[in-house]
Amino acid sequence: MTIQIDLSADSSGNGVNLQGFLDDFNTNFSAGSGNYGQFRGGATALSGEQFTLDDQDGGSTYTGGFIAETGTGEFNYNFMNHTVVGNLDSVSFGETLSVDGSTGLAQYTDSSVDISGLDLGDADTNDVLADLRAGSTDSLTDIFDTQGVAINGSAGADVIGGWAGNDVLTGNGGADVFEFDASASFGNDTITDFADGSDLIDLDYNDVTIADDGAGNALITHANGTVTLTGVDFADIDQNDFV
Repeated sequence: MTIQIDLSADSSGNGVNLQGFLDDFNTNFSAGSGNYGQFRGGATALSGEQFTLDDQDGGSTYTGGFIAETGTGEFNYNFMNHTVVGNLDSVSFGETLSVDGSTGLAQYTDSSVDISGLDLGDADTNDVLADLRAGSTDSLTDIFDTQGVAINGSAGADVIGGWAGNDVLTGNGGADVFEFDASASFGNDTITDFADGSDLIDLDYNDVTIADDGAGNALITHANGTVTLTGVDFADIDQNDFV
C-alpha cells in the first residue's frame, strides 16, 4: 500500500504548506512536563487502537497535537523497556479533538495533515512514536524517503514537496507550488494535475531540461531527479512556470 498524505484547507480557505507545517511541529511542539499522552480504545490504560498527545506550550506557533492509529490490533506500552509496540498505520495532526463517547476513539475536526498507509512493524512504530512525543518527525520522514508517498493537496493554494523516494503529487485546486530539494536526490516524481499559468515548480529553471517523455507528458530533468507533468505538453512549460 502506498503511503498517503492528505491535506485540507483551514476554515479561512488557506492552503497547507506541508514542509512548513512539519518544520513548525519539529521546532515548536512540546508535550510539557508530565504529559505522557493517552491510549484510546484499548482494554487497559497502557494499550489501545490509538495514541494521542497534545502540545502544552500555548505560547508557541504550534498549538495542536497528533493522533497515531493502528491498522491491526493495538499499541502496547512495555514498562520494562519503555517501548511501544504495534502496527502504526496512520498519523493525523490537528487542533480540535473530537472523541466518540461510545468507543473512546478520537479524530481531529480540523486536521491539516493526515498520513495513512504506513503499515509499520514494532521497531519502526516505536521509533516514530518516540520521536513524535519528543517533537520530531525525523523517523516518520525517513520512512517517506525509503518508500515514496502520494500527496493530495487541498482546494486552497498549497506548498507541496516530496522526499527522496518516487512521489506522486496532486494539488487539487488552488495556485499550488510544488517544491523539490535540489540539494540531494529527490527521486522521479510525478505531478498529476499541474495547471500551466497557475501552479509553479520550485526548481531553478536554469538547472533543468524540458522534453516530452514519449507519452505526451512534460518531463523535467534535473541532476538530482525528474518531474513528470501528467497530460501537459512540454512546449507549454517555460521559465514562467518556475520559482
